[in-house]
Amino acid sequence: MRVGIPLVAICAALLLWGCRSEPVTWRTPLHRVVFLNDTLTWGDVVPDTLWTEGQTGLVLNASGSSALLNADALLPNLDTSWSSEFVLPFIGGPIPIAPGAEIWSEVEAVNLSVPDVDLRRIRIGSGALILTASSTVQGPLELNYRIEGAVFPEGTNGGSNEVVLQILPGQSTQFVLPLSEVELDLDGGNNLEWSRLYTSWSVGVPADVTEDVGLFGSDMLTLDVGFEGLQVAQVEGRFGSRTLEVEESVSLDGADALQDVEVAWTALELELEFLNTTGMDLGMTIGEVSRTDGGEVPVVTPLIDPALASPIVLPRATVSETGGMADWTITSSTAGYVFGTGDGNLPEFLSSVPDVFVLQAAAEINPFGDVSGGYDRIDLSRLPEVEWTLTAPLHVGASRAVWLDTLNPQLPEGIEFDGDLILSFSNSLPVGASIGLSLVDVPEHLKLLAAGIGATDWFSYPVVEVSSGNGVSAEPVVSEVVLSLLPIQFSALRQGAQMQIHVTLETPLEGASFDVTQNLVVQGNLDGDAILFVE
Repeated sequence: MRVGIPLVAICAALLLWGCRSEPVTWRTPLHRVVFLNDTLTWGDVVPDTLWTEGQTGLVLNASGSSALLNADALLPNLDTSWSSEFVLPFIGGPIPIAPGAEIWSEVEAVNLSVPDVDLRRIRIGSGALILTASSTVQGPLELNYRIEGAVFPEGTNGGSNEVVLQILPGQSTQFVLPLSEVELDLDGGNNLEWSRLYTSWSVGVPADVTEDVGLFGSDMLTLDVGFEGLQVAQVEGRFGSRTLEVEESVSLDGADALQDVEVAWTALELELEFLNTTGMDLGMTIGEVSRTDGGEVPVVTPLIDPALASPIVLPRATVSETGGMADWTITSSTAGYVFGTGDGNLPEFLSSVPDVFVLQAAAEINPFGDVSGGYDRIDLSRLPEVEWTLTAPLHVGASRAVWLDTLNPQLPEGIEFDGDLILSFSNSLPVGASIGLSLVDVPEHLKLLAAGIGATDWFSYPVVEVSSGNGVSAEPVVSEVVLSLLPIQFSALRQGAQMQIHVTLETPLEGASFDVTQNLVVQGNLDGDAILFVE
């Protein structure tokens, strides 16, 4: 069978080709030069990691996960800062202060409260304490600043929760203390308070100076304190009962190749499993699962399934501790839905992979109230997730299954070509196929050349019908077709265009099953003239 491009288009192409300002050219015959040798299988179109060999044939298994809650929704920003000014309770001076003597001291309670949450302990993931001090005292001073109940790692400030800062006359002195991995005690010495961080500080004359420092009643000390860039890694406290709206766009990680596959499934299951990694109970109610497909007017298709009407409860995870918050061990709880086992539109919903897969739900935090006595525990780096698993035996219904892939031509070096492309299709699939070939990513100047003479079909070919195989890989059924390959098409491939193959499997009314050994082998040979040239 020969499928060609009209003679007029070929002549026009050759005329335009000849009109180029080029060196002397001549032609030499080519006969059956290998141009293509590609094999298409379900394992090629769908990555190997997404299928398994089941008892009745090939089974697609795709999975992925997405965060269910975000840290900001559970615990807002804790950054805080304040300034203090201290004056002396006398007039006149100077009054001599001996080395090592204290001048000012203070104990402060810092409020770290946030809406809906009472904090007992936190472990910092990142952020810093920034101290800035200045004084009008005409002599050196020493500031000792202490975060009460804080536990520092050995690599930060020597493991000490106290900062020593030297203040020189007429200068502003700043100290930045990283707080990564620091545990802060926020329930006071009696363990009955919430969200309060106690700090203490004192200012005096350094013990190592050699003379007294004179103080005037007009002298002043200014201290600026800031907790900046705080990102909490772990938290213990009481999170109360509230409802958070959840909307997640689920990314089908690792399933990009499925975007180009359309299948009329005869059986399909989609499982959504929620993992609760927090030390608090969660109630989940799904409002809608939908797919959105692009275009100028995006199309949104909701999933219809009886399982969506059932709310679920995720019991709190077990969060145990042996040596501090950094040693937490989390045993998560799970619950979820399985779609596709009853009435609904799941096969149609997933006839192809959507551009966006959206889950809208409501998550109720602690629906049973404070059952932990204020000891909810959350690792904000391990928040609850939704995991999805798609399982589909590749028994394809009569509608169709579509493969889209890119072939890999072997272009002979140093020549152009004008002639025929002889294609041979060896089919061991249990179905026939309609095959379309086209060139994509064609350089813009070649597309403009084709458009200039109205040759809009230069970079595509008529559909080719391939006979059904018998499902036995060792006994393929061979079909052959001859296509014209113009010099401009050959040149487009050499300049970066790709040859795309679009395979529509023609499944019978009763459907068809596939296994991993079945394939469609595409072989191509050049038969025509090699165009050679010299400068």
